[in-house]
Amino acid sequence: MSRHIRAVDRDDCLLRRYLGDGVYAAFDGDGIWLTAENGLAATDAIYLEPEVLGKLERFAKDSREHRR
Repeated sequence: MSRHIRAVDRDDCLLRRYLGDGVYAAFDGDGIWLTAENGLAATDAIYLEPEVLGKLERFAKDSREHRR
């Protein structure tokens, strides 16, 4: 397992929440970790730095405006 996936399991994350479909989000005080988990462990992880998170939030807003 990579150090990035292990990093999400640290106790120093300020907030961790299940989002659904096996996806968890964890806030480490700066950015957000998204992990995909199989019920036993994290299998994949993505770290969103604050500027990337802002872009994702704008994308989500734009996509809501384009719903049919």
